[in-house]
Amino acid sequence: MNSMHSRLLAIGLGLMLSLTSLVHPAAAAEPAIFPDIQRILDAGLIRVAIRAKDAAPMIMTNADGSLTGSEPDLARDLAKKLGVAAEFVRTAETYDGVVELVARKQADIAVSYLSGGMQRARYVFFSRPYIQQSGYFFYNRAQFARIRHDYGVENVRAIEEIANAPELYVGVIGGSVYETKRKRDFPESLLRQFDTLDEMVKAVRAGDIFAAISGGLQVDYYMRSHPATAIYVAIDQDIRQPDDIRIAVRADSPNLLRWINLYLENHVGMLDDAEIVRRYLNRKKEVQ
Repeated sequence: MNSMHSRLLAIGLGLMLSLTSLVHPAAAAEPAIFPDIQRILDAGLIRVAIRAKDAAPMIMTNADGSLTGSEPDLARDLAKKLGVAAEFVRTAETYDGVVELVARKQADIAVSYLSGGMQRARYVFFSRPYIQQSGYFFYNRAQFARIRHDYGVENVRAIEEIANAPELYVGVIGGSVYETKRKRDFPESLLRQFDTLDEMVKAVRAGDIFAAISGGLQVDYYMRSHPATAIYVAIDQDIRQPDDIRIAVRADSPNLLRWINLYLENHVGMLDDAEIVRRYLNRKKEVQ
């Protein structure tokens, strides 16, 4: 009798445990995170390539050596949303060099005022754009007056037809998408490379070169920071090159790319270039 009672008790307990497990199932295992994202989470940081030379207001270096500007600020926020720290890699002197850091896996991403470009897209992924801007063509006012007289042209665009004239050097930032486009679209154009926009604008203002082309956001910031420049240098409003700004991502990180695109869509949108200029000009005034 005792044996039968014990057996019934055991069966009853088993049924109760079974019912309990149905009502309160064991917690499901955490879904596996994509390997390319897990790698960054395991490291606790995301390596962000940024050009070694400043390009205000996107990339600027404080007196203490720390990074500021719209690009480092964006990179820090992206890293925070991902749950890691941002580690900046500033060993590349050119924009092409920044892309190469990502292609060689020396950085996970690049947030460095980068245009896409067909050449660069052979090595890395590019995110959706987060800044829409145009490349600005700016020139020396006095030289243009002389060229109009000497060559009989009526506007700056017509100068492209005489682009191989010895005095018509056009400046570009070395290793930039503008250098690539200029060589492709105007192979006879006389180019002179510069490291920074500041050097390039000064060369145009002094008449060392006739004109230059660079990103509109950066040119706007420079002209508003140095208003006297407009006396000597003009921006041609008719010559604009669409030039969207994107994040570069390692080619072995397609899931990270998808995450970044979602981040840009939900938290960034399309940044207004004029607002970026205003914001960092105001910060500059506060520091002074």
